Amino acid sequence: MRAGERLRPLPPIAFPVVVTEPRTVSRQALIHWRGNRYSVPPELAMGTVNVHQVLGADHIEITTTSGAAVARHRLAEPGLGITQRTDQHVTALETIALASAPPGRPHRRKERIPPGTAALAAARALTSPTAPTATVIDLAAYEQAAKNRNTLT
Repeated sequence: MRAGERLRPLPPIAFPVVVTEPRTVSRQALIHWRGNRYSVPPELAMGTVNVHQVLGADHIEITTTSGAAVARHRLAEPGLGITQRTDQHVTALETIALASAPPGRPHRRKERIPPGTAALAAARALTSPTAPTATVIDLAAYEQAAKNRNTLT
């Protein structure tokens, strides 16, 4: 620095630092980033994408390895275990899942079946005012015997 020369003023904003890391997409079309999961299009499942985060920003951007942007998510607090999916990614994933499912009736466990007559009769018996009351056992005697004992013998 020469005599009489002054330093330039600081820029109005800090230099943007961008953290970029590759991530492998799971079979469920999710990537893991700082303790949370974020969705990508299901076509990228089991592939590699890049996650870009500008430090101080409130979002991340996910791109293919060639640089095409495929998703942008609001950044969740690190380590919360949150899964963020966009509506488009959910719809695309459901479409692929339904297309690959066998035709016909879904598996019985997936259906919502209302309770039958036997279950309704059992519920009425348990909740009726004339239902027999259960015997309540007072555990105070056992508590007294267990006090000041250090062993099970």
